Amino acid sequence: MTRRFLSAAAAALLLASPFHTASADVIDASTLTCRDLVAKAASSDKKEEYGASVILYWVAGYLATVEQGTVVDFDNLGTEFGQTIEFCGDNPDIGVMTAAQKYMGENAEDATSKAIDLAILKCEGVMNSDVEDADGLGQILMWLAGYHASYAESKVIDTDKFKKSIEKIANYCAENPQMGLFTTSEKFMGGDGE
Repeated sequence: MTRRFLSAAAAALLLASPFHTASADVIDASTLTCRDLVAKAASSDKKEEYGASVILYWVAGYLATVEQGTVVDFDNLGTEFGQTIEFCGDNPDIGVMTAAQKYMGENAEDATSKAIDLAILKCEGVMNSDVEDADGLGQILMWLAGYHASYAESKVIDTDKFKKSIEKIANYCAENPQMGLFTTSEKFMGGDGE
């Protein structure tokens, strides 16, 4: 179970990393351009395409408002991601964070009945999810990383720190299956990540 959790996180890391950055281990989200995002999203390589969505999940978590809290509507996010990518296609020199603000955060659609509150998701449910859900788990973890980065007022995606946090979360969840995933993520991604 822990292996699946770590595999999902590793996939999210690998797919986020190829953006043009000074270091493969650190991505400054404030410097990502729409040109970078559109190139990944339009790629015929499924890994590249998924990498664009991984970054957008991080950005969506970062832009979540106090009112939205930890409630995530994945259907709405898909629409918002499409709108962001379309806008980016027309405005390649704009930053991804700026473009995303037009459709996410305060400008996001209201959550539907299909929305999930990550604050009530238990470690047990995540650890026991199907192998097919690994992509979804990776996306949730990236959303949580963005959410916690927002509170830390950091636009840096540190993939090495993310990997270490995910290892700690996976081990903690394995030992504490009734603990909430959000509470656990807060323990290892919030603040110092310790």
